[in-house]
Amino acid sequence: MVFVTGGTGMVGAHLLYDLVSNGEKVRALKRPGSNLLRTEKIFSYYSSEYQLLLQNIEWVDGDILDKDGLGELLVGVDQIYHTAAIVSFDPRDRETMIHNNVEGTANLVDLAVSLHIPRFCHVSSISAIGSPPEGIEANEDHPWRNSIDHSAYGESKYLSEMEVWRAIFLGLNAVIVNPSVIIGPGDWKSGSSMLFSTVWKGLKFYTKGGTGFVDVRDVTKLMRLLIADDVWEVTKNQRYILNAENIAFRDFFNQIAGCLHVKPPKYFADNLLLSLAFRLSSIKSYLTGSQPSITRETAKSANRVNYYDGSKVCRTIGFEYTPVKVSIRNNSQLFLKDFGSK
Repeated sequence: MVFVTGGTGMVGAHLLYDLVSNGEKVRALKRPGSNLLRTEKIFSYYSSEYQLLLQNIEWVDGDILDKDGLGELLVGVDQIYHTAAIVSFDPRDRETMIHNNVEGTANLVDLAVSLHIPRFCHVSSISAIGSPPEGIEANEDHPWRNSIDHSAYGESKYLSEMEVWRAIFLGLNAVIVNPSVIIGPGDWKSGSSMLFSTVWKGLKFYTKGGTGFVDVRDVTKLMRLLIADDVWEVTKNQRYILNAENIAFRDFFNQIAGCLHVKPPKYFADNLLLSLAFRLSSIKSYLTGSQPSITRETAKSANRVNYYDGSKVCRTIGFEYTPVKVSIRNNSQLFLKDFGSK
Protein backbone atom coordinates (compact mmCIF):
# COMPACT_ATOMS: atom_id res chain seq x y z
CA MET A 1 0.00 0.00 0.00
CA VAL A 2 1.27 3.47 -0.97
CA PHE A 3 0.49 6.44 1.30
CA VAL A 4 0.43 9.96 -0.16
CA THR A 5 0.13 13.30 1.61
CA GLY A 6 -0.81 16.46 -0.26
CA GLY A 7 -2.96 14.69 -2.84
CA THR A 8 -5.07 17.79 -3.47
CA GLY A 9 -2.04 19.86 -4.51
CA MET A 10 -0.50 19.99 -7.97
CA VAL A 11 2.39 17.59 -7.33
CA GLY A 12 0.35 15.26 -5.13
CA ALA A 13 -2.52 15.03 -7.62
CA HIS A 14 -0.18 14.26 -10.51
CA LEU A 15 1.56 11.65 -8.36
CA LEU A 16 -1.79 10.03 -7.55
CA TYR A 17 -2.61 9.89 -11.25
CA ASP A 18 0.71 8.22 -12.04
CA LEU A 19 0.37 5.73 -9.20
CA VAL A 20 -3.17 4.53 -9.96
CA SER A 21 -2.45 4.52 -13.69
CA ASN A 22 0.32 2.02 -12.93
CA GLY A 23 -1.95 -0.18 -10.82
CA GLU A 24 -0.71 0.82 -7.36
CA LYS A 25 -2.93 0.56 -4.30
CA VAL A 26 -3.07 4.09 -2.93
CA ARG A 27 -4.24 5.65 0.32
CA ALA A 28 -4.30 9.45 0.22
CA LEU A 29 -4.50 11.78 3.20
CA LYS A 30 -6.79 14.79 3.11
CA ARG A 31 -8.29 17.18 5.59
CA PRO A 32 -11.99 16.74 6.41
CA GLY A 33 -13.96 18.79 3.95
CA SER A 34 -11.10 19.12 1.45
CA ASN A 35 -12.16 19.97 -2.09
CA LEU A 36 -11.19 17.14 -4.43
CA LEU A 37 -12.22 18.98 -7.58
CA ARG A 38 -8.65 20.10 -8.36
CA THR A 39 -7.42 16.51 -8.22
CA GLU A 40 -10.33 15.43 -10.43
CA LYS A 41 -9.55 18.22 -12.90
CA ILE A 42 -5.90 17.22 -13.12
CA PHE A 43 -6.86 13.60 -13.78
CA SER A 44 -9.19 14.76 -16.56
CA TYR A 45 -6.30 16.41 -18.41
CA TYR A 46 -4.65 13.06 -19.03
CA SER A 47 -7.39 10.42 -19.35
CA SER A 48 -10.96 10.21 -20.60
CA GLU A 49 -11.49 7.47 -17.98
CA TYR A 50 -10.38 9.66 -15.09
CA GLN A 51 -13.49 8.90 -13.03
CA LEU A 52 -12.62 5.20 -12.99
CA LEU A 53 -9.04 5.97 -12.01
CA LEU A 54 -10.18 8.20 -9.15
CA GLN A 55 -12.12 5.28 -7.70
CA ASN A 56 -8.81 3.49 -7.06
CA ILE A 57 -7.80 6.05 -4.44
CA GLU A 58 -8.68 5.35 -0.81
CA TRP A 59 -9.13 8.85 0.64
CA VAL A 60 -8.70 9.10 4.41
CA ASP A 61 -9.33 12.12 6.63
CA GLY A 62 -6.54 13.21 8.92
CA ASP A 63 -3.91 15.79 9.77
CA ILE A 64 -0.13 15.37 9.73
CA LEU A 65 -0.03 17.37 12.96
CA ASP A 66 -2.13 14.67 14.66
CA LYS A 67 0.54 12.05 15.25
CA ASP A 68 -1.67 9.48 16.97
CA GLY A 69 -4.40 9.66 14.35
CA LEU A 70 -1.82 9.57 11.57
CA GLY A 71 -0.30 6.38 12.94
CA GLU A 72 -3.62 4.55 12.59
CA LEU A 73 -3.78 5.51 8.91
CA LEU A 74 -0.34 4.04 8.17
CA VAL A 75 -1.23 0.44 9.02
CA GLY A 76 -0.36 -1.78 6.04
CA VAL A 77 1.65 0.94 4.28
CA ASP A 78 5.05 0.10 2.76
CA GLN A 79 5.77 3.34 0.85
CA ILE A 80 5.20 6.98 1.82
CA TYR A 81 5.29 9.97 -0.51
CA HIS A 82 5.24 13.19 1.49
CA THR A 83 4.21 16.07 -0.79
CA ALA A 84 2.08 18.11 1.65
CA ALA A 85 3.34 21.54 2.69
CA ILE A 86 2.11 25.07 3.23
CA VAL A 87 3.53 27.36 0.55
CA SER A 88 3.33 31.08 1.25
CA PHE A 89 5.49 34.18 0.89
CA ASP A 90 3.17 36.31 3.03
CA PRO A 91 5.10 37.33 6.18
CA ARG A 92 1.91 36.85 8.21
CA ASP A 93 2.10 33.10 7.49
CA ARG A 94 5.74 32.67 8.51
CA GLU A 95 5.39 31.08 11.96
CA THR A 96 2.45 28.86 11.05
CA MET A 97 4.13 27.65 7.86
CA ILE A 98 7.43 26.80 9.52
CA HIS A 99 5.72 25.03 12.43
CA ASN A 100 3.30 23.02 10.30
CA ASN A 101 5.78 21.99 7.62
CA VAL A 102 8.47 20.94 10.08
CA GLU A 103 6.22 19.35 12.72
CA GLY A 104 4.19 17.49 10.11
CA THR A 105 7.33 16.06 8.53
CA ALA A 106 8.75 15.11 11.94
CA ASN A 107 5.56 13.23 12.82
CA LEU A 108 5.53 11.35 9.55
CA VAL A 109 9.18 10.24 9.63
CA ASP A 110 8.96 9.26 13.31
CA LEU A 111 6.01 7.03 12.51
CA ALA A 112 7.80 5.60 9.47
CA VAL A 113 10.71 4.62 11.73
CA SER A 114 8.57 3.15 14.51
CA LEU A 115 6.33 1.23 12.08
CA HIS A 116 9.33 0.01 10.02
CA ILE A 117 7.95 1.41 6.75
CA PRO A 118 10.70 0.53 4.27
CA ARG A 119 10.55 3.40 1.75
CA PHE A 120 9.96 7.11 2.14
CA CYS A 121 10.08 9.88 -0.50
CA HIS A 122 10.16 13.45 0.77
CA VAL A 123 9.36 16.34 -1.58
CA SER A 124 11.50 19.30 -0.61
CA SER A 125 12.41 22.29 -2.81
CA ILE A 126 15.38 24.11 -4.30
CA SER A 127 14.48 26.71 -1.67
CA ALA A 128 16.10 24.32 0.81
CA ILE A 129 19.35 24.33 -1.18
CA GLY A 130 20.00 28.00 -0.55
CA SER A 131 21.07 30.78 -2.90
CA PRO A 132 24.21 30.03 -4.92
CA PRO A 133 26.56 32.82 -6.04
CA GLU A 134 25.47 34.33 -9.35
CA GLY A 135 26.91 32.39 -12.28
CA ILE A 136 27.33 29.16 -10.30
CA GLU A 137 24.89 26.25 -10.50
CA ALA A 138 24.25 24.86 -7.05
CA ASN A 139 24.25 21.08 -6.70
CA GLU A 140 23.09 18.77 -3.91
CA ASP A 141 26.23 19.51 -1.87
CA HIS A 142 25.71 23.27 -1.80
CA PRO A 143 25.82 24.29 1.90
CA TRP A 144 22.87 26.00 3.52
CA ARG A 145 23.96 29.22 5.20
CA ASN A 146 21.71 31.18 7.52
CA SER A 147 20.87 34.41 5.77
CA ILE A 148 18.19 37.09 5.78
CA ASP A 149 17.88 36.41 2.04
CA HIS A 150 16.26 33.02 2.66
CA SER A 151 12.49 32.94 2.39
CA ALA A 152 10.42 31.61 5.26
CA TYR A 153 9.24 28.87 2.91
CA GLY A 154 12.85 27.94 2.14
CA GLU A 155 13.64 27.83 5.85
CA SER A 156 10.64 25.59 6.48
CA LYS A 157 11.73 23.16 3.75
CA TYR A 158 15.34 23.13 4.97
CA LEU A 159 14.26 22.37 8.54
CA SER A 160 11.85 19.71 7.23
CA GLU A 161 14.74 18.05 5.40
CA MET A 162 16.70 18.03 8.66
CA GLU A 163 13.89 15.96 10.19
CA VAL A 164 14.21 13.44 7.35
CA TRP A 165 17.98 13.23 7.80
CA ARG A 166 17.47 12.76 11.55
CA ALA A 167 15.14 9.85 10.82
CA ILE A 168 17.64 8.38 8.35
CA PHE A 169 20.18 8.38 11.19
CA LEU A 170 17.60 6.44 13.24
CA GLY A 171 17.16 3.81 10.52
CA LEU A 172 14.71 5.23 7.98
CA ASN A 173 15.45 4.60 4.31
CA ALA A 174 14.41 7.70 2.38
CA VAL A 175 15.04 9.74 -0.72
CA ILE A 176 14.69 13.53 -0.88
CA VAL A 177 13.84 15.41 -4.07
CA ASN A 178 14.37 19.15 -4.50
CA PRO A 179 12.33 20.34 -7.48
CA SER A 180 12.95 23.74 -9.00
CA VAL A 181 9.97 25.87 -10.12
CA ILE A 182 7.43 23.29 -11.25
CA ILE A 183 5.63 23.78 -14.56
CA GLY A 184 2.24 22.13 -14.54
CA PRO A 185 -1.52 22.59 -14.45
CA GLY A 186 -3.28 22.93 -11.14
CA ASP A 187 -5.10 25.88 -9.68
CA TRP A 188 -4.45 28.55 -12.31
CA LYS A 189 -4.99 31.16 -9.59
CA SER A 190 -2.24 30.03 -7.22
CA GLY A 191 1.24 28.55 -7.06
CA SER A 192 3.44 28.24 -10.11
CA SER A 193 0.40 27.50 -12.30
CA MET A 194 -0.58 31.13 -11.74
CA LEU A 195 2.36 32.22 -13.92
CA PHE A 196 0.30 31.27 -16.97
CA SER A 197 -2.70 33.29 -15.74
CA THR A 198 -0.46 36.26 -15.01
CA VAL A 199 0.90 36.36 -18.55
CA TRP A 200 -2.58 35.72 -19.98
CA LYS A 201 -3.98 38.76 -18.16
CA GLY A 202 -1.27 41.00 -19.61
CA LEU A 203 2.03 41.00 -17.70
CA LYS A 204 3.65 44.38 -18.35
CA PHE A 205 6.97 44.11 -16.54
CA TYR A 206 9.95 41.76 -16.67
CA THR A 207 12.95 41.44 -14.37
CA LYS A 208 16.57 40.42 -14.81
CA GLY A 209 16.38 37.39 -12.52
CA GLY A 210 16.24 33.74 -13.39
CA THR A 211 15.96 30.28 -11.89
CA GLY A 212 15.43 26.61 -12.69
CA PHE A 213 12.28 24.99 -14.04
CA VAL A 214 11.04 21.40 -14.28
CA ASP A 215 7.90 19.70 -15.60
CA VAL A 216 5.50 18.30 -13.00
CA ARG A 217 5.23 15.02 -14.92
CA ASP A 218 9.03 14.64 -14.66
CA VAL A 219 8.89 15.31 -10.92
CA THR A 220 6.31 12.64 -10.18
CA LYS A 221 7.88 10.13 -12.56
CA LEU A 222 11.27 10.62 -10.90
CA MET A 223 9.77 10.21 -7.45
CA ARG A 224 8.46 6.79 -8.46
CA LEU A 225 11.64 5.80 -10.30
CA LEU A 226 13.91 6.75 -7.41
CA ILE A 227 12.25 4.30 -5.00
CA ALA A 228 11.88 1.48 -7.53
CA ASP A 229 13.31 -1.92 -6.66
CA ASP A 230 16.03 -1.89 -9.32
CA VAL A 231 17.70 1.34 -8.09
CA TRP A 232 16.74 1.62 -4.42
CA GLU A 233 20.05 0.37 -3.04
CA VAL A 234 21.77 3.17 -4.96
CA THR A 235 19.27 6.00 -4.52
CA LYS A 236 18.17 5.58 -0.90
CA ASN A 237 19.36 8.13 1.64
CA GLN A 238 20.29 10.60 -1.09
CA ARG A 239 18.89 13.96 -2.20
CA TYR A 240 18.32 14.92 -5.82
CA ILE A 241 17.79 18.34 -7.36
CA LEU A 242 15.13 18.01 -10.06
CA ASN A 243 15.80 20.75 -12.59
CA ALA A 244 15.47 20.55 -16.36
CA GLU A 245 16.86 23.96 -17.33
CA ASN A 246 17.89 27.32 -15.92
CA ILE A 247 16.14 30.19 -17.67
CA ALA A 248 15.87 33.96 -17.24
CA PHE A 249 12.41 35.03 -16.09
CA ARG A 250 12.04 37.28 -19.14
CA ASP A 251 12.67 34.38 -21.52
CA PHE A 252 10.30 32.16 -19.57
CA PHE A 253 7.46 34.69 -19.70
CA ASN A 254 8.13 35.46 -23.36
CA GLN A 255 7.75 31.77 -24.19
CA ILE A 256 4.46 31.58 -22.32
CA ALA A 257 3.21 34.72 -24.06
CA GLY A 258 4.07 33.21 -27.44
CA CYS A 259 2.19 30.01 -26.68
CA LEU A 260 -0.85 31.89 -25.33
CA HIS A 261 -0.79 34.35 -28.25
CA VAL A 262 -0.60 37.44 -26.05
CA LYS A 263 1.90 40.29 -25.80
CA PRO A 264 5.06 39.59 -23.80
CA PRO A 265 6.16 41.85 -20.92
CA LYS A 266 7.63 45.08 -22.28
CA TYR A 267 9.04 47.12 -19.40
CA PHE A 268 11.98 46.38 -17.09
CA ALA A 269 11.23 46.45 -13.35
CA ASP A 270 14.37 47.44 -11.46
CA ASN A 271 14.86 47.03 -7.71
CA LEU A 272 13.47 50.49 -6.97
CA LEU A 273 10.25 49.80 -8.84
CA LEU A 274 9.90 46.37 -7.21
CA SER A 275 10.43 47.92 -3.78
CA LEU A 276 7.69 50.47 -4.46
CA ALA A 277 5.35 47.74 -5.73
CA PHE A 278 6.00 45.67 -2.60
CA ARG A 279 5.14 48.59 -0.32
CA LEU A 280 1.97 49.45 -2.21
CA SER A 281 0.94 45.79 -2.14
CA SER A 282 1.56 45.66 1.63
CA ILE A 283 -0.65 48.71 2.19
CA LYS A 284 -3.43 47.25 0.07
CA SER A 285 -3.16 43.92 1.90
CA TYR A 286 -3.34 45.66 5.28
CA LEU A 287 -6.38 47.71 4.33
CA THR A 288 -8.32 44.92 2.63
CA GLY A 289 -7.13 41.84 4.52
CA SER A 290 -6.25 40.16 1.21
CA GLN A 291 -3.08 38.26 0.34
CA PRO A 292 -0.36 40.63 -0.98
CA SER A 293 0.36 40.21 -4.69
CA ILE A 294 4.03 41.09 -4.11
CA THR A 295 5.94 40.52 -0.87
CA ARG A 296 9.40 41.55 0.25
CA GLU A 297 10.62 38.02 -0.48
CA THR A 298 9.20 37.83 -4.01
CA ALA A 299 10.45 41.34 -4.79
CA LYS A 300 13.97 40.36 -3.71
CA SER A 301 13.99 37.17 -5.77
CA ALA A 302 12.63 38.79 -8.95
CA ASN A 303 16.00 40.30 -9.94
CA ARG A 304 18.14 37.52 -8.45
CA VAL A 305 19.73 34.77 -10.56
CA ASN A 306 19.66 31.37 -8.82
CA TYR A 307 20.67 28.48 -11.05
CA TYR A 308 20.78 24.78 -10.15
CA ASP A 309 22.40 21.59 -11.41
CA GLY A 310 19.83 18.83 -11.87
CA SER A 311 22.15 16.33 -13.54
CA LYS A 312 22.79 13.97 -10.60
CA VAL A 313 19.52 12.10 -11.12
CA CYS A 314 20.28 11.80 -14.86
CA ARG A 315 23.66 10.23 -14.15
CA THR A 316 22.20 7.92 -11.50
CA ILE A 317 19.22 6.43 -13.34
CA GLY A 318 19.67 7.59 -16.93
CA PHE A 319 16.80 10.06 -16.93
CA GLU A 320 16.11 12.71 -19.59
CA TYR A 321 14.11 15.79 -18.65
CA THR A 322 11.30 17.24 -20.71
CA PRO A 323 12.63 20.47 -22.32
CA VAL A 324 11.14 23.58 -20.72
CA LYS A 325 9.82 24.84 -24.06
CA VAL A 326 7.85 21.60 -24.42
CA SER A 327 6.48 21.92 -20.87
CA ILE A 328 5.40 25.51 -21.55
CA ARG A 329 3.71 24.51 -24.81
CA ASN A 330 1.89 21.57 -23.25
CA ASN A 331 0.65 23.55 -20.26
CA SER A 332 -0.33 26.51 -22.41
CA GLN A 333 -2.53 24.17 -24.42
CA LEU A 334 -4.22 22.97 -21.21
CA PHE A 335 -4.69 26.57 -20.09
CA LEU A 336 -6.27 27.55 -23.41
CA LYS A 337 -8.47 24.47 -23.23
CA ASP A 338 -9.85 25.80 -19.94
CA PHE A 339 -10.06 29.48 -20.86
CA GLY A 340 -10.27 29.62 -24.66
CA SER A 341 -8.35 32.08 -26.79
CA LYS A 342 -8.45 35.86 -26.86
